[in-house]
Amino acid sequence: MARSPRERHEPIDLRSAGVVLAGTQELLPVLRSAAVRAGVDAARMRVVGVDDPPDPDETGTAELAVIAIRRPGDDPAFHRAQEAAERIAPLLAPHAVRVVVTVSRVTRLAPKLERTLTSEVLHQLGAAAAPFGLERPFRNLRMRLGLAGLRAAGVRVFRITA
Repeated sequence: MARSPRERHEPIDLRSAGVVLAGTQELLPVLRSAAVRAGVDAARMRVVGVDDPPDPDETGTAELAVIAIRRPGDDPAFHRAQEAAERIAPLLAPHAVRVVVTVSRVTRLAPKLERTLTSEVLHQLGAAAAPFGLERPFRNLRMRLGLAGLRAAGVRVFRITA
């Protein structure tokens, strides 16, 4: 569901934005390396395990959250991603962009797949910051093939709203 133009997020400058990375323990190192490769300042990055919720007193104003969850079987993991987003909500700004990555149980994220995943997450950020719902960033043939490769490998990338 697209946000109305006045609720859309401004473009995120990854060098100065606060970022929360949440995921299962085996996917957190992949998330961290992909975030650094994308240009996220490591000092502004907060890494949280999905199974280890943050302290209830903790607050933050992160503009971006990337949640990575391993799917056990054919389960779409949407509910698990929504629960993880609710757990880390105190660390986020009210209209923060939440990007979810679900990985199938048998998929191993090879370095080439990690690069493709990074560019897809960056595309989702651009789509979230598009001024109107109809003006989405262009996805060239290379990006479309990369997205098809991610889907074939069992990786899904989508945004959720709070």
